[in-house]
Amino acid sequence: MENLLLTLVIVLLLALIGVIGLLVWTGHRYLKLQEQKNEPKKDAQEPEVLQTRPKAPSDVLKSIRTQLKTGLYCVDHEDQVATGHCAISGEAYCEHCLTKQKDIKVAKKFLDLYLDSEWVEVAMMANAEVSQDAVDRLVKVKRCLWEENSLPMIVQGHYKINVQNDEIEAFTVIIARKEDCDYIQKELSFMA
Repeated sequence: MENLLLTLVIVLLLALIGVIGLLVWTGHRYLKLQEQKNEPKKDAQEPEVLQTRPKAPSDVLKSIRTQLKTGLYCVDHEDQVATGHCAISGEAYCEHCLTKQKDIKVAKKFLDLYLDSEWVEVAMMANAEVSQDAVDRLVKVKRCLWEENSLPMIVQGHYKINVQNDEIEAFTVIIARKEDCDYIQKELSFMA
């Protein structure tokens, strides 16, 4: 009998706690609705004025970004976020400055150079056989050829499916203008 009485008391206490919780939740909801009713309605014709922070001068922005060399902003539009890098210059450009030609992203200012030239494959290397030092040196050679001699070179990643081994093989392909091939092959002799 004592156990039955104890169980009944516990059930009643739990029910009481549940009822109190329900009353608190209902009261809270009622107060929220009252707050919403009392708020002044915004006129649909009056646009909301947004606070804008002052913009830094463009020369300051450009100097900070060149010091950081992050490539996050367009070279030609310092207030635009870059969406990719030009395959010829390697510089970062926004979506307005980049165009895609045969799966190669090229800055529009270098589009004539790309379209007016005959491009040939200079080398194709399996990524598994190329050391990281060779890749770093390849990037430096590409940058130097462009900055010092205005010789464009395109480095791209290609993939082939090896059906026999059931794997995907990664390759690095180097493409250059036909007239620059011999010079570039000499510069890339370290890759052989």
